[in-house]
Amino acid sequence: MGKFTDMISGIFARSPTQKIEIKNAGNAQELISACGLNEQAARLALGDIAIKCAAWLIGGLVAKCEFRTFQQYNPLKGEEYYLWNVRPNPSQNSTQFIQEFIYRLCMNNEALIISHGGSIYVADSFYREERGFQEAIFSSISVNNKFLPGALPASQVMYFKLNNQNAASLIRNIQAGYDSMIAEATERYLKSGGEKLILKISSFAEKDKSFEEKISKYLNDYFRKYFSSKDAVLPLFEGYDVDSVASKTEKKGADEVEGIIKIKRESMDTAAQAFKIPPAILRGDVADVSVLVDNLLIFCIDPICTQVEEEICSKRYSKSEYLSGTKLSIDTTAIKHIDIMSMAANADKLIACGLYSIDDLREKIGEAPLKTKFSSEYVRTKNYAAEGSETNGN
Repeated sequence: MGKFTDMISGIFARSPTQKIEIKNAGNAQELISACGLNEQAARLALGDIAIKCAAWLIGGLVAKCEFRTFQQYNPLKGEEYYLWNVRPNPSQNSTQFIQEFIYRLCMNNEALIISHGGSIYVADSFYREERGFQEAIFSSISVNNKFLPGALPASQVMYFKLNNQNAASLIRNIQAGYDSMIAEATERYLKSGGEKLILKISSFAEKDKSFEEKISKYLNDYFRKYFSSKDAVLPLFEGYDVDSVASKTEKKGADEVEGIIKIKRESMDTAAQAFKIPPAILRGDVADVSVLVDNLLIFCIDPICTQVEEEICSKRYSKSEYLSGTKLSIDTTAIKHIDIMSMAANADKLIACGLYSIDDLREKIGEAPLKTKFSSEYVRTKNYAAEGSETNGN
């Protein structure tokens, strides 16, 4: 404080009555709380938070899907089904595995899954070498912070690429403008919301032999305690006077908070649009949820799941197996909540037209199949039977 005191003393020499503005910088937690942000977000990390929210949302939804396996078009629950839906490797369950996989796919625009010892793992990092008309080679593959020796051809790994351009990288570039606006709005808010005092010092006080000591005590001790305490007393020496500056910026401060909230909203909307998520869902709005979820499935989840299906089938099944109906399919209908009371009429129609059996529908709504001859039959009512048919064959 010595240099600061010297500077103030120099200013005092220019005027018989001196005024110093004392400003309390305030607590940024007020701003953070008002904006609904955490400490990291307040430090201009809005871009990463928006991207991660989108990645977490997509990962959680894909993890809810059922990875169905078929043998010659017939549902089969075997080793492959268990691998994708229950325990892909000794360290993770299927939900943890899928969420990590989708998170890396969204954040890095690409992801790699490898098979090892009958298990499947998501790679932490890897290097992909393109080789023209020959299959690509993957090297420097790291799994759980351990590098695998050698390299693997594309035919022995499952490689996923989300878009031709990295959406997360584009969002981060856009966020530079948002970050600048947040920084300016934060600074203006703290200035407008801080408490300010005017310290008046007479020329008489300046001539006091203990002037340096007193002014230092005011700045280093009295004012510090005054601003940091809930209740405080400020002693005044002869020749010193303190005035409070009436705050005329409360509305302006509120406007700054509102502006920051709008910037945060715009940041979330940008990330949502990049990943084809309805912005209202990423923001947590609850209006028209059913319509929004349908759009989310159509434009965001289904395309990702289709790509994942194709890559898994092309690497885990042969051409002849796939063409004969032995494959893996991702059922995204598991994402939507099913209310059995509201779907009762539709369930009757699905059974009556022969599209589903009773056991099929029981599994759809999360109930255990009965596994009886009656419940596993596919039947049709007479109005769905062919013209002239007397019986409703299975």
